[in-house]
Amino acid sequence: MKHKKEIIVAVLAIIALFLLYFGFNFLKGVNIFNKTNSYVVKYEKMNGLVEQGPVYIKGFKVGQVDKIIYDFTQSESFTVHFSINDDIRLPKGTEVVLIPDGLISGEALELNLPVDSITAWYSEGDTLPTSITPGMLSAVAEAVLSQINPILSSIDSVVNVLQETVSKQQLQQIIDNVDGTMANVNAITRKADRMMDRQLPQLLDTIQLAMNDIHRITDNLSQADLKATIARVDGAVDEVKALIAAANSEDGTLGKLLNDKALYEDIDNTVKSADSLLIDLKANPKKYVHFSLFGGNKDKEKHEKK
Repeated sequence: MKHKKEIIVAVLAIIALFLLYFGFNFLKGVNIFNKTNSYVVKYEKMNGLVEQGPVYIKGFKVGQVDKIIYDFTQSESFTVHFSINDDIRLPKGTEVVLIPDGLISGEALELNLPVDSITAWYSEGDTLPTSITPGMLSAVAEAVLSQINPILSSIDSVVNVLQETVSKQQLQQIIDNVDGTMANVNAITRKADRMMDRQLPQLLDTIQLAMNDIHRITDNLSQADLKATIARVDGAVDEVKALIAAANSEDGTLGKLLNDKALYEDIDNTVKSADSLLIDLKANPKKYVHFSLFGGNKDKEKHEKK
């Protein structure tokens, strides 16, 4: 066994190469132990389809894209070779649709198999008919464009009508008027800037002086003897309370005047008697007053005799 080491190294190298080939194909999604059938399709554009892209039947993965060949001199620039599982036969009328595989996953191939009237089958290597389903973004873009195109046509019609209605001289006059208006606006803006440059500092100085005055007033108020003032107010309130208490008490004179019912009735009777006296005095003044300028003594004597 002179060459034993060399044989071992050769066997290990072969195993390593096989594992490398198997691992590389496994990473690409190719199962080298499964037999597959290959077919060909052609497209005008790929929309992001790449090699090792999936091939579906009703959403189930049955194969993958093996190779993409491009020739931009042809209308159908891309020739795509794909393979599917050997146990799947493609009947005549099968269509290979280029579809979006999710929002960010790229593109994939979808096999649409006919259901009825199957009379023949495709052979391996045949070229199948194709179609393209636009993705979500493409559909949105087409919908937006379909809405924008009529608007653009309307704008173009309006511009044409304006061009026919408005002469070049009128259009130039309108442009001149717009230029004049912008010039006036610029002049007003410059005047406003100059006014602000002159008057704004004065206004700020005035505001600062007012703030200083307010600050001084606040300081004076904070330095005032508010506690003594509040104490004097409290003392005055206490005195008023004492006066009201004395008035409500029956011990003091004011309290007796306010609370003694008998005294009130006596005063009321006295007032009534005085009122009756005044009424009688007005009605019979001679009864109470005797006055005579000439014969007063005689009348007095007569009255005494009687």
